[in-house]
Amino acid sequence: MKVVNILSVMCAVIPLLATFVFRVQDEGFSERHHSHHDTYVVSMSLTWTLVLAMFVMGALGILLGWLCSISVFETNSAVVMGFFDAYLLVSFLCWVCLVRYKVVTYDDYMEVTPFIGRTHAVTYAHITAMKLIPSVLIKGKRNIRVYEGDKKRALLWCGLDLDQILIRINRFETLEDLSAEA
Repeated sequence: MKVVNILSVMCAVIPLLATFVFRVQDEGFSERHHSHHDTYVVSMSLTWTLVLAMFVMGALGILLGWLCSISVFETNSAVVMGFFDAYLLVSFLCWVCLVRYKVVTYDDYMEVTPFIGRTHAVTYAHITAMKLIPSVLIKGKRNIRVYEGDKKRALLWCGLDLDQILIRINRFETLEDLSAEA
């Protein structure tokens, strides 16, 4: 099988795989006001937008690759397909990380499943500090880094409803003083 054909198949399969996983996954929206827990996940509209972008780029890659292979453009179709496949792979990995991120709050502890890594349980009583740090992903927003002693235990991403999570934690004395920054 030619390299271009393999790259074309990848342009079609990656968005289809993301759509399949998106439809099969259980937790597409935040669950709140349960008797024993609240679950906070990344917005379904954000994750679905990434899937749609993968579809558009996959279709555009296949179209431009085909146009290059029939000599409409004087470019190697493998190079064009390689670019679009690289975009799709990076988008897919970002999408997987976003879909995976989750914070579940219980009465006396929370479980944070980070973008990459294993789930951490953080007991509210053991939290020694919560610091606001600038978000790399969303300009002008801040994440909250949760500490137990000197150890970083969790990152609460600004893409979630941080106000509701902080109310559930109810440890405002550990949150750094915001008036010092003003």
